Amino acid sequence: MTRENAALSGLFAVLCVAVFALAGRQLDAPGLYYDEVIQATPASEFLREGGEPLSIPGAQNTWLFGGWFPVLTQPYMGALKSQLLIPSFAVFGTSRETLRLVTLAWSCVGLGLLALWTRRMYGPGAAALVAVLVALDPSFLFVSRHDWGSVSLAMLCRGGGLLWLAAGWERRSVGRLAVGGLLMGLGLYNKIDFVGFLAGAGIALVLTVPRVFWGELRGRTASLGAVTTGFAIGAAPMLIAVTGILSATQAMLRSQQTRSDAISEKIATWTHMLDGSYFHRLMLSGGRFDGLADVHGAASGPFLWLFAVSVVGLGLWLWRDARDGRPWRAQAFAWISTLGIAAILLLMPRAARIHHTMNVYPFPHLVVALFLVRLWTARPGSAWIGRGLATAATAAIVLGNVWIDTRILETLAESGGRGRWSGALEEWVQTVPNDATVVSLDWGFHAPLLFLRPDLSLEEPVWKIHANRGRPFTIEGTPDHVYLIQERGYEVFPIGSALLDAVTHLPMGDVRIMKHVDRKGGPAFISIQFARPHQLVYRGSFEVRLK
Repeated sequence: MTRENAALSGLFAVLCVAVFALAGRQLDAPGLYYDEVIQATPASEFLREGGEPLSIPGAQNTWLFGGWFPVLTQPYMGALKSQLLIPSFAVFGTSRETLRLVTLAWSCVGLGLLALWTRRMYGPGAAALVAVLVALDPSFLFVSRHDWGSVSLAMLCRGGGLLWLAAGWERRSVGRLAVGGLLMGLGLYNKIDFVGFLAGAGIALVLTVPRVFWGELRGRTASLGAVTTGFAIGAAPMLIAVTGILSATQAMLRSQQTRSDAISEKIATWTHMLDGSYFHRLMLSGGRFDGLADVHGAASGPFLWLFAVSVVGLGLWLWRDARDGRPWRAQAFAWISTLGIAAILLLMPRAARIHHTMNVYPFPHLVVALFLVRLWTARPGSAWIGRGLATAATAAIVLGNVWIDTRILETLAESGGRGRWSGALEEWVQTVPNDATVVSLDWGFHAPLLFLRPDLSLEEPVWKIHANRGRPFTIEGTPDHVYLIQERGYEVFPIGSALLDAVTHLPMGDVRIMKHVDRKGGPAFISIQFARPHQLVYRGSFEVRLK
């Protein structure tokens, strides 16, 4: 190992320690989030004797090795995360801590692969900077730790795919190219929005090296075949389900009319992701993605502004290089990829949340790193100015990110999570008798409950009620039935509020309504339990029939 490689390896080891020192502690807070655990329950159920398949709309499972093996989580989301969690849970046990540490580890592996690709393409200085900037990024740390939308595996597939494709093309290695294509295909299988990265990077490649690309491609059919075959194998389950994907997309486009503010929400997401405040805002809002703009007091850092300066500065440098007849194509690829992926994700229907926009990682950090490296090496006569600015900018980003990370951990320690992320659900479910039946009348409850207490009788009729489209839906209940609904302001479906409206006029002895709170007394959720056998009939509002 060369001294240079040893230094980079040492730096990466230190960064991994820093990642787990920051995001690998206080794993009990916040509470488990529905989308965080929706791909964990198929893994835990596969290992559990008598486990059941995932039953949300669009899920696909097959009976394999004595259990229900997950294939698709939803039409637009594969079950790669569920499949890889199976061995993790088998070895380390099914727990919240295992889940969060494993997804954090996947992101660290992805970061390492991306650093190796950056070193191959741009040199050790850029690789070191990218690793440092990403590793301490609050969006990277905490979205990886809680991993809704399967961000961690997307990071790993991007990093591995870029590395093996670059190495395979350079060495004319069909095997490496096949592995690179396989990882890119797995990224698409992991979740369909990976196509934003594939399209943006593909366009950048064609624009930066058009003659070389097409000329080489015509003479390397075996290489092209290896990449295509690997990609097709990796993405096969998603490609087979393309009809369902198109149907789901059409449904989203039809409902898109109800979200006239989608573009403004997307721009806000990009802003908060890059300034580091997104996850802190999400925690302060109680998990309400649509309430992030109303949050005050969230910590933010200088990365957004330095990124904007870097986009302009690096763009001017690349324009000057091209004008002088010495285009720096590799750097142009990074610059165009960043803007191209961002533009595609902005245009993609409903790609308005951070788990969509993080498909651009690590290109914003790479643009900043390349700009800082250029500052460091520019103008030999006044090198100290460029080096001073580069050092100050790097220090500002690192210190700002660490400050945000610390603020987030303080918020989690104080409240244990708020609203939809509250730890109150986990505390409550441990007190529920074994003979109870817990009925989730809104989104956010069932998956965490199944993960925490699979021994309980759990029901989630909201999907059937929603699919009924106003037709009557009847629930037969006993005094052992407990109905969970979200507090107003946190609800996704109107069903819970309808039940609350229907029971408020009942005598106190016939129904018990409990408001559950987080550590600071903030609203978490509501449980409703009847004293007698009953029938609930939903027709847009509830009719309660006590027996």
